[in-house]
Amino acid sequence: MGEGRLEFKIELRDEAGQLALVSREFANHGINIETMCAIDTNVVIVTDQVAEARMALSSMGINFSTTQLLSQSMPDKPGALADFSERLGEAGVSITSIYVLSRIQGATELAFSVDDMDKARAVLNIHESVPP
Repeated sequence: MGEGRLEFKIELRDEAGQLALVSREFANHGINIETMCAIDTNVVIVTDQVAEARMALSSMGINFSTTQLLSQSMPDKPGALADFSERLGEAGVSITSIYVLSRIQGATELAFSVDDMDKARAVLNIHESVPP
């Protein structure tokens, strides 16, 4: 069973070109970065090519942590995120990270992590297989 989609949290050295090195290594391994964010030297990369990403980062000697993500599609309209986050919040589930993966034909695809995966899957009726 695969690991699904993960967020890889890394901290780069505070030197010019560090993101270029990581993104080139991912390209060399054929890894597609689905989305990412960076603030200062902290970078989070989201991909479903988990084994390859682990190998690429390890080969560079970069320490990283990972978090399992769930995904959910919702209408691309005002209030959709509020409805989504309220459903989880009312069930006592905290969203710990969230990413927009795509916006296509009136739908937004999100990837997100939560503090209670089982409860989130039940609340959102998600039936994807996720390892423990």
